[in-house]
Amino acid sequence: MDTLVEPLDRAFVDVDGRRVEAFDTGSSPVGAPVVVLLTGAGDTARSWLPLQTLLSRTTRVISYERSGIGASAPGSPRTIDGLVAELEGVIAALAPHSPVLLVGHSFGALIARVFTARHPARVAGLVMLDATPDLLASDPVRRRGYRFYVGGIAAARRMLPAPLFARLVRRNTLPLYPGRGPFLAALQPRARDEWHSAVVALFLGDAVAEMRAVLPGTVAAAAELADAVHGDLPVALITSGTYGRGWITMHDAVASRYPNATHHLSGDRFHNVHMRHFGQIAGTVRAMLDRASGDPHAR
Repeated sequence: MDTLVEPLDRAFVDVDGRRVEAFDTGSSPVGAPVVVLLTGAGDTARSWLPLQTLLSRTTRVISYERSGIGASAPGSPRTIDGLVAELEGVIAALAPHSPVLLVGHSFGALIARVFTARHPARVAGLVMLDATPDLLASDPVRRRGYRFYVGGIAAARRMLPAPLFARLVRRNTLPLYPGRGPFLAALQPRARDEWHSAVVALFLGDAVAEMRAVLPGTVAAAAELADAVHGDLPVALITSGTYGRGWITMHDAVASRYPNATHHLSGDRFHNVHMRHFGQIAGTVRAMLDRASGDPHAR
């Protein structure tokens, strides 16, 4: 990026009587799609900061903290129905009459897929970044691996005193965000401090509880997505090599569900694609926005 990224101004919206922290930046013409960013499980919306800043130069972008994360009040169920209802509430509050282009990382991509299946007329496009496949829970190797990963984080949280945990996060010692170097390098110091504070609060708070919702969420989503019809919806998948060839094969299967999908590999083994390849992702999103606007030169 040509300049270091500063923190975004936050806003608060009401979703079913519960306060939700949101970041609403940039602008779009009336009737044009609004980009909505959806974090993975156990992440903060502040991890989108470089990408949201880049996209906001040319379009309107919304991100938000899910229930119990950041300054968002707890109380929304961590089920697929609850998570999609929360997304519906944010969109109804901030972009009630606009089509949306959903960009989801990991579990956020699964939430985006279910929203799209339920509201196909509202979605102008779908970008999935190292998406959690709906069939993840049916893969015994990756199911056990995910449970082991979450259990390890939970154990570290129990064993480490909160002040030490916070210091290790601020020193980038804990391996919670592999591949985050480009992300941190893009941030202005105040933005970096805000992100570190958000991560500390997240992992001292509700991160593990949200991560434990992933496997049951994939089971519920799989039953619904099996019969979903997507027509010519523009879809892009970007997949890392973090979890091996089987992970990529599962993403190939996801892409095959969408007749108008492209699928590309990130070329590295870092799950946090949005924190490492924000320039490439911004280009993908802009190309999809051009397609939605009918630009004849769009790829």
